[in-house]
Amino acid sequence: MTGEFSRRSFLKYTALTAVVVAGSSLLTGCGGYAPVQRAVGTNNTVLKVVSTLEQVECTATSTTFKLVVKNGRNNALEVTKANFAVKADGYLAYQNDKLQVTSPDALSHQVKKDETVTYFVSAKGLNALTDGPVTFTFYPDLEYSEFSANWELTADALKSAT
Repeated sequence: MTGEFSRRSFLKYTALTAVVVAGSSLLTGCGGYAPVQRAVGTNNTVLKVVSTLEQVECTATSTTFKLVVKNGRNNALEVTKANFAVKADGYLAYQNDKLQVTSPDALSHQVKKDETVTYFVSAKGLNALTDGPVTFTFYPDLEYSEFSANWELTADALKSAT
């Protein structure tokens, strides 16, 4: 091999290096964290907040999601209706009259460090068993809305959970 390095060789090795770097970044995601869950009873950890979708109840006129949130952050979480979204084919419930959020655990919207709060999120006009698949989303911190806990639920996953 000569000591010369041609333009063609440079481009070939640059492309190969880019492929190796891109491929190695995929391997870092093998730690078990999945930002999208596909079953009831599973949890997501986003921004040190553990959220567990414990139950989904479907009726002909609405679907209610029972979400348990545990704050592992030092600062308190401000949780309101804006922290939740429900999407299905032709259906969107986000900050409107279709979405109702209640919590039997707390009267305030603050979830302090190491505190656990249960939320019931009702999507009016949605029957997840027939209108699915349904995506239920929880945004732990609206300031960082690119980080969210998501559950994509098919009718089969919901039937097996009930």
